[in-house]
Amino acid sequence: MPPEPLPIDLGLPGLVDSCGRRLKSLRVSVTDRCNLRCAYCLPEGSRGFCAREETLSFDEIVRVVRVASRLGVDHIRITGGEPLLRPRVAELIGRLRAETTAREVALTTNGVLLARHAEALAAAGLDRLTVSADSLRPDRFLAITGRGRLDEVWEGIRLAAAAGLRPIKINVVVLRGMNEDEIDAWAELTRGNDLIVRFLELMPIGEGAAAGIAGRFVDLSEQRRRLESRLGIVRIEGPKGNGPARYWQIPGAKGVLGFITPLSQSYCDTCSRFRLTARGELRPCLAYEQSVPLAEAARAGDEPAIEAGLRRAAAIKPAGHAWRDGQITHTRMSGIGG
Repeated sequence: MPPEPLPIDLGLPGLVDSCGRRLKSLRVSVTDRCNLRCAYCLPEGSRGFCAREETLSFDEIVRVVRVASRLGVDHIRITGGEPLLRPRVAELIGRLRAETTAREVALTTNGVLLARHAEALAAAGLDRLTVSADSLRPDRFLAITGRGRLDEVWEGIRLAAAAGLRPIKINVVVLRGMNEDEIDAWAELTRGNDLIVRFLELMPIGEGAAAGIAGRFVDLSEQRRRLESRLGIVRIEGPKGNGPARYWQIPGAKGVLGFITPLSQSYCDTCSRFRLTARGELRPCLAYEQSVPLAEAARAGDEPAIEAGLRRAAAIKPAGHAWRDGQITHTRMSGIGG
């Protein structure tokens, strides 16, 4: 269990947690299903997905975001599972832009279906796009994802950039013995391409906490120091957003490198996020199973109850995780919401 939060004045304007962090970002899962079977996230044979009748409707999602945005949550990210499996997700993007006061709406995808949706997403008003791609090699990409084709992902990235969704972030989960020898190649890719390549440490979440996967953890703070020595990367402010990455750049490069290091260099003290699951559970922290149910209030259109739920989630948000002390998060990442 997380440490007991300090008392907090639930009448404060905006959403401020017990540590004084103002909560500005909401990740909204529109499905817990995925068309890939990545070994560290949703391996073959996974069961227990959210039933259609349990999944929040677009009307219900818009209600929650409308209330959250009135309380100062200005960055919304649509996630999954794989969000592009949800029919008409571009329609949701457009509604969030038109019916809430959120300043930015972003989306994270594995990119397999991106080519057929890129133009519609851009037309709907999507501000920013993140694509998960764990290898530059087609054979390794397939080995990690179980089903994916790397050429489809790159075609989606190309069409998204052509539609104006740039610069595009590419997330790379670094796995020992699988793809850590590609870090330098990803870095070199940013010399001539307007891409933001972000390396992520493996987290002890769901199937990713299994013994065979946990041993593939790579300390990215060490890798970043190695790139400082080898390529002369320098610290920069980085792109706008509410994310946890710290950014570096090869001098003169068009693109940027990011490092997301929840274990080797924690960023919990700056966390400004909630996560809304596809079932309507509001999770104040990725690491812990605690959540505040919002589905009933969202379905009833009860905005005061939605606000009360958001404030309750802020009040119970813990100071940080205990992953380095052996804590495991049992809910799989696709169920939490990216």
